[in-house]
Amino acid sequence: MSCKCDERKTMKKILVLGLLPLLAACQSTPKLEDDTRYVKLAKVVDVHVFTDAERKEAAKTLPPGDSGVGFGIGIGVGTGGGFGGMMIGAGTGLGGRDRRKEPPQVAYGANRFTVQPLNTSERIEVMSYKHYKAGDCVKVLTGHPTEFARLFDPKEGELCN
Repeated sequence: MSCKCDERKTMKKILVLGLLPLLAACQSTPKLEDDTRYVKLAKVVDVHVFTDAERKEAAKTLPPGDSGVGFGIGIGVGTGGGFGGMMIGAGTGLGGRDRRKEPPQVAYGANRFTVQPLNTSERIEVMSYKHYKAGDCVKVLTGHPTEFARLFDPKEGELCN
């Protein structure tokens, strides 16, 4: 006669050991604004605030909002041959697309900032919903392989001298 308790303990140990490397990888990944490979301190050189007419014109070129519906069913089997349970889920995307993953849009209120990283003559144009003025110190994310250029506020102690 085997004990189901030993099987459960073994499964828990295997699960924990499998999740530890994943958790460690998530903890060691720096935030975008802290990744020194792609983020530099910079000064705002120029600000272009778009007019209402420009924003209306830009709104005409926006793709239509996406909508979608998803549905899924999952069945689980417990250890020792017991029935683990059943899960049914549904989701909708009727509110439009997720705009957190796309660059700021003129039609939604973004402005264009020209920034110059410290100790360089390079000029970078970045769209942002934030409000800066010429001469402000910012952090600029640029050159990232999967992220669009963006601006961050410097942390306390980070200065553009």
